[in-house]
Amino acid sequence: MQISQREITLYTPGKVYTGHIDMANEAVRTIDFFNSANLYWKNPAEKSFDDAVLLHNAKIILTGDVKLSDFAKVQLRLSEVIFFFDALKKSGDAKEKLRAATLKAKTNEETSVIHAVTYSNGDAFFYITGVFYGLFKSKSALRFMPLTEATVTRVHRVDEKWQKQRIALEHSFVGISIRHIEACSFTDRKFQAKPASG
Repeated sequence: MQISQREITLYTPGKVYTGHIDMANEAVRTIDFFNSANLYWKNPAEKSFDDAVLLHNAKIILTGDVKLSDFAKVQLRLSEVIFFFDALKKSGDAKEKLRAATLKAKTNEETSVIHAVTYSNGDAFFYITGVFYGLFKSKSALRFMPLTEATVTRVHRVDEKWQKQRIALEHSFVGISIRHIEACSFTDRKFQAKPASG
């Protein structure tokens, strides 16, 4: 079986991991891979965690754009990932998109905008907004929720003042970890509020 690799960026508290993950099927969306039972990397011949994803040609950048190190391979425990995004301009094949459109029409899926605030880590947290499709109850049972037209802002305290830093996304898509959401609000897509600048 031919294994391809996909570039991905993952944010954990205070760190950014960039590397490549193995993909057995290029048509599979990254969010579906991260929500699947086959995600975790296990190799009996190597030391490995039971809940880790393997990154190849990885680099770790600390908050403040300080490079920690490069690794040929590094295991990242998924429980620590707050959100991720990939470098794909588009994902999914035509058959999958047709199936998704049919399902959306059949279930009368609502489209709304989610405003999510993550748990604080030290003096920082993330404010993430994006378009959300589907039933929240079913999506919130997954590991990661897909958001399109997303924006991510890191909010952190410097001395006595709060500062905001917009995170650059490849293609306005993020998968946000359900377990890291502290609070969220939903608005109608027609009345999408713009995050405050700063």
